[in-house]
Amino acid sequence: MGDLHMKRLAGLSILAILTASIAVSAQDASKPHPYYPLKTGAEWKYKVQGGPITVKVTGPEKVGMVSGFKLETSANNKVSATETVAVTEEGVKRFNVNGLNPEAPILFLPMDPTATKEWSVDTKVAGQTIKGTFKVNTEKVTVPLATYDNAIHVKGTDMEIGATKTTVEYWFVKDVGIVKLRFTLGSQDATLELESYTPGK
Repeated sequence: MGDLHMKRLAGLSILAILTASIAVSAQDASKPHPYYPLKTGAEWKYKVQGGPITVKVTGPEKVGMVSGFKLETSANNKVSATETVAVTEEGVKRFNVNGLNPEAPILFLPMDPTATKEWSVDTKVAGQTIKGTFKVNTEKVTVPLATYDNAIHVKGTDMEIGATKTTVEYWFVKDVGIVKLRFTLGSQDATLELESYTPGK
């Protein structure tokens, strides 16, 4: 794997923190989210410059009182990042990313994305401030796997991670999950587009 690809993976890992959240109360992840089907064995393979990246749900995982799912991100069959994702009453949250937790929960997909159009983030992770605003709309998106007419587009523009400005965008599709992810972080940028999706059980 080339240096450029390693840098991009590092950038993705940092951005994963942006959408992380820490549990503040007992929550049950048994309620599914229609736009992020988290089940053991679910696998998403993405096309990205430098080679494909795979995200897989390896199984249930509990952190404190929260029941969620562990996800592994791999490139060249080597795990480069792990996270634990849970569905809460507010929506989908990440609360463990490579061992780092923010001081306050950060929502990255509302339970009803057609109703919640905007929300703010202001927290700290490992001493770094993370702040900005996410906005939601619905739009058509084309990726290698298919064209989807009604994707949920979640975009954080001019987000701040410490002194660095970043933009992160997700496109979610019902019963599929994240079909596209795009980010810029300083001079880095990358776009992941879904090539295949295997539902979990």
